[in-house]
Amino acid sequence: MPRVVDASKRLRNRLAELETEYATLEAELAAFHPEYLRRVGVVMARVDELEAKILMRLAKDSGTPDDAWAAYNASEQARRTTAEAKAIPEPGGPIPTADLKTLFRDAAKRMHPDLAPSDRSRRHAEAFMKRLNHAYRAGDAGAIADLVRQWDAGGSGGDEREVEALEAAVARAEQRLADLRATGLAEILERVMAAAARGEDLLASMRADAEAALRDAEQRWQAMQ
Repeated sequence: MPRVVDASKRLRNRLAELETEYATLEAELAAFHPEYLRRVGVVMARVDELEAKILMRLAKDSGTPDDAWAAYNASEQARRTTAEAKAIPEPGGPIPTADLKTLFRDAAKRMHPDLAPSDRSRRHAEAFMKRLNHAYRAGDAGAIADLVRQWDAGGSGGDEREVEALEAAVARAEQRLADLRATGLAEILERVMAAAARGEDLLASMRADAEAALRDAEQRWQAMQ
């Protein structure tokens, strides 16, 4: 039994760490997304609009299915990026501090829905986790402490069934974090942070590249008139 309890404790800690990493990355992306759109996205939206116009003109002139399909795809891309640029979200909350991460990790360790033994208790835990994530994104340590005080942790657990449930929950949390890290925005953020560590402003370089692409597209469009 002590070995099972140790495994349960280790897995609870790992699950809480994964939830903290996920929530922290979400907060970082929420703060980064508006900045990226303002500095780079708005220019790329104009590039996409012109590229779509160019391809539509080429498709009209050639009449080939391949050109028509390329024009359609370009138009869809322009529609998406234009809509995104026109609806720049408000900046996210503050980036979580080390103390806030500790509070969140301890709370998630207690109330994670994947640890619930029944559907009813899972719904209860999901409601708490939703409030916990909201408090974390808002940087509200007091609200997190209040949620912990409200939470009834129940028994100490530690049987083999709990260990199996924890192992499955850790695997799901690892996959969820990997999926978030693999998104385009997360990959750009990682590159931006790596560049900043070298004293470089990657968004400025991306803006310059986007502006160069815009000038090129404008020239090609004008040449077709």
